[in-house]
Amino acid sequence: MSEIKRTGFLFEIGTDELPARFLPVEQKHVEKTLAVALTELRLPYEALQVFVAPRRLAILIDGLAASQEDVTIEIKGPPAKVAFDDDGKPTNAAIGFARKNGIDVSNLYEIDDGKGQFVGAKKYVPGKSAAELLTEKIPEILKTIPFPKTMRWGRSDFVYARPIQWLVALLGTEVVPVEFGSLSAGRLSRGHRTLALGREISIDSSDSYLTQLQDNFVIVNQNLRMEIISKGISEALSNIDNAKCMDDQDLLIEVANICEYPTPFVGSFSEDFFELPDEVIVTALKSHQRYFSVEKKDAHGLLPYFVAVRDGGSEALDNVRHGNEKVLRARLSDALFYWEFDQRQTPDEHMTRLSSVTWIEGYGSMLDKVERVRKLVDWIWKNGAGVDEMPADLVRAAEIYKFDLVTEMIKDGKEFTKLEGLIGARYAAAAKESSQACEILQEYNRPRSAGDEVSENKLASILSIAERIDTLVGCWLAGFSPTGAKDAYALRRHTLSTLRIMAAHNLHLNIPELLAAALVSYPESDNNDNAIQEMEKFVSTRLLGYFENLGYEGDVVRAVLPTHGQDPVDALKWVEALAAYRSKDDFVKLATGFKRCRNILGENVLRGQDRRSSPERWGKGGMSPKGVNFDSLPEPAEISLRDSVRSKVSNLTTAESEHDYNTVFSILSGLGPAIDYFFDSVRVNTDNEELTSIRHDFLREVHSLFARYADFSEVVPSD
Repeated sequence: MSEIKRTGFLFEIGTDELPARFLPVEQKHVEKTLAVALTELRLPYEALQVFVAPRRLAILIDGLAASQEDVTIEIKGPPAKVAFDDDGKPTNAAIGFARKNGIDVSNLYEIDDGKGQFVGAKKYVPGKSAAELLTEKIPEILKTIPFPKTMRWGRSDFVYARPIQWLVALLGTEVVPVEFGSLSAGRLSRGHRTLALGREISIDSSDSYLTQLQDNFVIVNQNLRMEIISKGISEALSNIDNAKCMDDQDLLIEVANICEYPTPFVGSFSEDFFELPDEVIVTALKSHQRYFSVEKKDAHGLLPYFVAVRDGGSEALDNVRHGNEKVLRARLSDALFYWEFDQRQTPDEHMTRLSSVTWIEGYGSMLDKVERVRKLVDWIWKNGAGVDEMPADLVRAAEIYKFDLVTEMIKDGKEFTKLEGLIGARYAAAAKESSQACEILQEYNRPRSAGDEVSENKLASILSIAERIDTLVGCWLAGFSPTGAKDAYALRRHTLSTLRIMAAHNLHLNIPELLAAALVSYPESDNNDNAIQEMEKFVSTRLLGYFENLGYEGDVVRAVLPTHGQDPVDALKWVEALAAYRSKDDFVKLATGFKRCRNILGENVLRGQDRRSSPERWGKGGMSPKGVNFDSLPEPAEISLRDSVRSKVSNLTTAESEHDYNTVFSILSGLGPAIDYFFDSVRVNTDNEELTSIRHDFLREVHSLFARYADFSEVVPSD
């Protein structure tokens, strides 16, 4: 077999400028799906790179096999008894199978696939060329890119993120006729829109692509653009004493994704704007202008400079700098006006205006929401979060925590809206509120995202829980419960954040009671009870995912949550303990016995108060809820199990009350051999109806005691 030739492959799709947030989406999707596709297509390669820039996506594959290898495969035909008659001659079924696959009938043979005898044959399949395969596969991959938004243009129904302007596809030096939309690929790309006047570039080969584009002022490699920006920032700031660029990886990625030929430069602004909080200045620089802030190397605080990145060269850079400074000056002047204007009123005066701000139509104003949250904070403090009287600082923070929503700085969806809470804290400090109350206002929104940390301030975290739970309950009642990918009010994130906060601060709160406490502040409805049940299930699902993300196995979590999921912090301790015991031999015997109990009893197990009171009955020697005792059990194995449980139940309940869950599972594991002996030796269902009834009562009590701690059937090893 001759060695298959290897070569390079290039594909480029050129479009109108894509938003920066679209580029990581297409890069990750294409890289992942194409790598899988190449493996499935049996096209080996040495390296795959996917590059993205505002006007193009490029695929470069090094050392790509020019074609698949030829293979011989075995194909299965009709059943042998259908393919051959009683004399062993081929029937029409065999002849048709052979003709369909281009095989001589004489080359058919019988195969056994484990399900019976079938006709089989060897078929030679010549490998297809890479050009042919990629011509089909590339468009399929492009159509499945999950862009946040797509559009149509012209009169076509074809959709893509932005209108497509050109296609390039080369296998080595040869054009590959990939078609996408209304275009067919050639070798003509385009240079930088301004520096190269968007002129067409005839790409010689896949190997020359990057160089030819760079010669026309396009840095295709996004990682190289980030390196150029980082290096350029350092060089630009080298002449400013004590200056360094504020680290912002997200901004660096965004800026790299809005330019094809980046050139960083430094601008400045008046120190008069330092009257503003640093966070306001940084936000003004970043949100709309995409400027990098400059801070002091040896101390906290900003310097009156910024770094911007031009998509172009260094020509006339002073004019560009002055233009950027002018735009920034206007934004900072607006912010300074808001800052000074808002402080003309106190937090309490701002609060009165919340009555005219609707939270959710039909569910009150923002002032109503603040009052609900204030009551819920009080409930949380009294039901698991506090010991003494609630601190005055928390009371005060809960009374005013939303006042900044009506300030000029925050309202109307400005770039500073994301500073809600922090701005409130700054205004509250200026109004001489206590430093602790101000810290609560600044921190209660945390965690602001999945990557943000929980606030270390316990009081702020209590306010955060109350705010998020009220949002969950109100939105649920208003019909905004999450469905599929739709979650308009981020209820999944709020719920997960609540669970993270509880765990971080060891707050033992009962979820059903917490939801019910929040529901009290809403109008009564026939649907309220159903809503509570739905929300409990929703929170439980988020709790399962949270524990799994912490590294615990799903079956362990599912074993614990039905019994202990009402208190997430306590549930985590149960999960930790169960995870440590699940593989121990005696525990496996216990879990297996638990499952066998359930299999025998079916749905006829104890529930509710009968199950909860099982330890009390075992403390009296063991009996059914109706008083049937187990003294008459005759077999040694069932006597052994009965006496073992009797002897352990006191220590078991003591360990449980002391929250020593490792000891709980240690004691339960000690019962494993006894229950294993029971099922090996005792026939539960006998001809003696009275004995069978007693044994069923006995197993119900054993099952109820075990089920108090977990659903052990979830962690039984599979056979």
